[in-house]
Amino acid sequence: MSQTISLLRPWLWFTCLTLGVMSGAVAQAGTVVFPPPDVQKLADGSNDYRESLGKVLGSLKAGDTLLIPPGEYRVVLGKGGLTVPSGVTILGQGRKSVFVLTSEGGDKEYREFLRPQSGVVLEGITMERRGAFPLVMMPVVGKVEGLTLRGCRFIGNSASHPGTYCHALQVGGGDLTRFEMDGVEIRGCTYGLFQSNQAKGSVEGVLVRNSEFAENESSDLEFNAPNGTMRDILVRDCVFRDNRSKNASGGFAVGFANVQKATVQDCRIENYGAEALHVEDRSAEVLLKGNTVVTTSTLQNNGIIMVVNASHGVVIEGNYVDARRNSNPTHMILATAGGSKFEKPTGVVVKDNILIMGVATKKWYLEPGVEASPPSGNKIIAWDAP
Repeated sequence: MSQTISLLRPWLWFTCLTLGVMSGAVAQAGTVVFPPPDVQKLADGSNDYRESLGKVLGSLKAGDTLLIPPGEYRVVLGKGGLTVPSGVTILGQGRKSVFVLTSEGGDKEYREFLRPQSGVVLEGITMERRGAFPLVMMPVVGKVEGLTLRGCRFIGNSASHPGTYCHALQVGGGDLTRFEMDGVEIRGCTYGLFQSNQAKGSVEGVLVRNSEFAENESSDLEFNAPNGTMRDILVRDCVFRDNRSKNASGGFAVGFANVQKATVQDCRIENYGAEALHVEDRSAEVLLKGNTVVTTSTLQNNGIIMVVNASHGVVIEGNYVDARRNSNPTHMILATAGGSKFEKPTGVVVKDNILIMGVATKKWYLEPGVEASPPSGNKIIAWDAP
């Protein structure tokens, strides 16, 4: 029942708010329907709505809601993104409200779409790249306190446009707190969410739940802060599948680098060339619990769940790891320094996992000294043809 209500909610909100606009009651409270009356309404992807969308966004204030009816709205991106003002909600109808993103530049000219400020909510909106140009759909920059994405889709179509990147979300260009993704789909992008190695910003308080990541070209969630700060990250009840990365050193479902207090719990991860879960670079207090991991780490022989480089207090508990389709000799779990120049992890706990072996897989390698205590309660099931 709760799932049904969740699916119906965008439609109910859209209907009620639209009726309010028609009656005049809600309009006084700051509800605007896009496109505005003075713009020709051809919601079939043939118009360029960039100018009108920019004007409407610039007119909104905290507490306002921008309603996007079902349809396709073509936005030809220029050199600058569009700012969503603080406290504004953009509300579509059940992912049927689609911004089709194209570019007025060439295939090497960087573009971006929306720059949300504090307190912004996006619900029921689809953003889809159609064209070969480098794009970050939503860079989060400056000081942003509170950002919610609910029931949105980010479609990159990377398979159709090889040689150009398309990232859904970029963080680290400022200070971000209280970021929630609920029921979001990120498909066919390069990175789903990432932070560059050079970024010095901070990210604190991230919740990702009930979301799906599919067919992306690199890591789905790259919580990467070698020169910044990240803490309090929770990823739960999500599906990660069919990653397209051909690089054995990238393309994780979830990766942590220098992240403090993080959890990945009750997720399903399937069909990855690289490791499913990656923890490195001084990350601490990380819990990997109750996840189902099937056919990952097929392009490298390191580990399906990997902990390296001075990470501390990583608990690997109650996961179901199925490697029956792996033909390569990867480790099911690997905890090691990661090279002679790095410090080994410490305080690693491995308990109560079910590990179904592949024809050549190895149970685990835990470098001496990394364990907080000997592995316990794990069930190892010998390989049998699937």
